[in-house]
Amino acid sequence: MWIKTIHGKFVFGLQKYQCEAQETNYLSLTNQLQEGYVSPRLQELCGYYSNRMSYEEVALLVERVSGERLLSDQKIRQIVSNKALIISQDINKTIAATLAKNDDKVVQVNANVDIYNPEEKEILLFDDGIQVKSQKAERQPKLDQSKKNQNLCRVKTPAIITDIVLLQKPTTKFEYIATPINANGEDLLSLASVIKAKILQEYGSQASPLNLVAITDGARTIRHRLLSIFGLEVTIILDWYHLCKKLRELMSMIANNKLEKAKHLKFLFSQLWQGNTAIALGYLKHQVQVRNLDKWQELIGYLEKHQHEIINYKRRSQAGKTLGSGRIEKGVDLTVGLRQKNKGMSWSRLGSRALSLLKVAELNGQWQQLWFPAPAA
Repeated sequence: MWIKTIHGKFVFGLQKYQCEAQETNYLSLTNQLQEGYVSPRLQELCGYYSNRMSYEEVALLVERVSGERLLSDQKIRQIVSNKALIISQDINKTIAATLAKNDDKVVQVNANVDIYNPEEKEILLFDDGIQVKSQKAERQPKLDQSKKNQNLCRVKTPAIITDIVLLQKPTTKFEYIATPINANGEDLLSLASVIKAKILQEYGSQASPLNLVAITDGARTIRHRLLSIFGLEVTIILDWYHLCKKLRELMSMIANNKLEKAKHLKFLFSQLWQGNTAIALGYLKHQVQVRNLDKWQELIGYLEKHQHEIINYKRRSQAGKTLGSGRIEKGVDLTVGLRQKNKGMSWSRLGSRALSLLKVAELNGQWQQLWFPAPAA
């Protein structure tokens, strides 16, 4: 019997038995080890480095450590996927139990959080998504030039989107949150359900409404998710960086020239930094000579839509409080981007989501317990 470990591959000569007129051995009889068994430590090594290098590079690393070509890149990919599915079942079970226990409980949030008070304790929540290129369903044969020209308008393969949430815990540290997946890489639960359960686990015993503050990039899906969990009372802040980015992008197409663009942006930034959205809107409507009417209307609509999320960033900055979503931008890079958004890479849904789930567990400090659970007391 061959057994694969981090120290190499070993063959065991075991005492053989006759059972039902067939030859067998002790480990087979007791169902302890199967042929081709891969030790937990070797699996853990593969899982850890799979989020740092390609599967082929991990296979070469294993060969360098053990001295033998123990695992193929396909086998390592399978180890990662299998572990992610085990994690998902555990998350699904825990979340379902929490929601069942608190079936009628609504997460109460403070509708009047003093976001400018340096003494006011807040529970910060960040939510963002990241997309990677999806693999084609099946490889297409090479086309000659005439056929290529006929297929210029073909439908693109949809991207794989992974949503990541950062929730501040009572310890002030942050926990990464992602949805569990099934064998196809699809969500087992909605992200809203997982967020609600996590908040109930951390803050369910708190009697007073939570001073929850969500800082987002303004995406519609994120806003709808937050409203579905917390209702209209939730405090949402539009990230300053994304607000400035949107203004720069649209003003480049609205202003007649660079000088006008610079003048308009200087005024708009100074007003929005102080939360004067109405003044900024009035300036846009009456003081700007418009080159592109559609983009002008888009910018006005953007500011009107996010008016209640645009705060006095100057006052909040002076209070020493968080203005932007840089923490979650870094978070999605750590969980997905650094490994999966490299040139030429494309992913299956299961492959992409499995890697991100393992990275979430690692970032949450659950790695050792995940692979080598402590025995129950």
